[in-house]
Amino acid sequence: MAIAIGSLITAAEYNALATLINKVYDDIYSGATPVEPVANASTIANYKFGWGGTAVTAVSIGELITDEQLNNIICRANIGVDITNNTPTNLTYVDQHMLITAADWTTVDAVLDLLITNKNNMDTTEQTVTSPATAGNGVSKSIRTTAWGMAPAATAIIDCVFDVDFTSYDKARHFFNSGGQHHILGYGSGGSTVAYGQWITLFSQLGTVAITLDNTTQTGTGGTSTNKGFYDCIVGDPTNLSAAEWTLLFTSGSGSGAYGSYGSYSGASGCYAAYGGYASLGLRIYGMLSTTGDKFHIKVTLDNSALCTTVDGTTTIEIQERKLNNQTCTTTTTVSTPFTVNLTPYDPQYSIGNALE
Repeated sequence: MAIAIGSLITAAEYNALATLINKVYDDIYSGATPVEPVANASTIANYKFGWGGTAVTAVSIGELITDEQLNNIICRANIGVDITNNTPTNLTYVDQHMLITAADWTTVDAVLDLLITNKNNMDTTEQTVTSPATAGNGVSKSIRTTAWGMAPAATAIIDCVFDVDFTSYDKARHFFNSGGQHHILGYGSGGSTVAYGQWITLFSQLGTVAITLDNTTQTGTGGTSTNKGFYDCIVGDPTNLSAAEWTLLFTSGSGSGAYGSYGSYSGASGCYAAYGGYASLGLRIYGMLSTTGDKFHIKVTLDNSALCTTVDGTTTIEIQERKLNNQTCTTTTTVSTPFTVNLTPYDPQYSIGNALE
């Protein structure tokens, strides 16, 4: 919306800026339904807005716009500039008793437009990968110390489910919208069998699996992503989390037993040997939302049914989180009421729905 040069900003024009910054920094879609927007592209596009910060308050018609009010928008915008890529311009605060003109409005509006474009394009230097357990947010490792992988199928396949409790669908959205990710790692120790060695190789080659707001990726090779992320996950029963519609990534490939192929297990009560000496190890990762969207369930399945030989030692599946660092912005000019704005990402709680069994 253009404003004539030399004009003062009106309440309506200020409120237009407030709506823009609230759309990105706060959440104008908070409380919206459904919590399962996968079938509606426009709903997903709306839900990707919102970092969960504190909103700017609108002003009344006829009210004079103060430096403090405009600086409330500028402070939030500068946090956005700091945490997003391709949003290069920090705004200058306005001083007390300065006239707030069309030029001020245009400058702020241009930065807010960039924030809207880059709202989910987060600067990784403003984020930290942590262990939820180390941070005091629950259990983040599923560890099996007994041997597995032998016939019958009940011991040839093991899995675990991580339950991530956000307390609300909105808080889950804010976590992922601000660059939050869940990382899945597998590793082992103390084993000596051939099957143990092949699983260690697979874990190493796969690297870290990252579940983001709209995709699932890997730092290594050997996995096939279904190109689904948090916003593609549908609701269901976490005790039955094994169907194709919840699959985020599965192992694939051929040669020397380094990788595995998805769907090689027939579901029969026994195991069958790998063909031609090739060991088809099946690692699968699933994602599911609870009915109300306040919990995110992540399941990891390890399928050794093509080998049917013992995996000894200790097998561990770990979940980590990458989330936005706490952000603080303090006004630095001589304003009528100096203030500080904080953006603190939500810390979900982690638990094990079922351990590797």
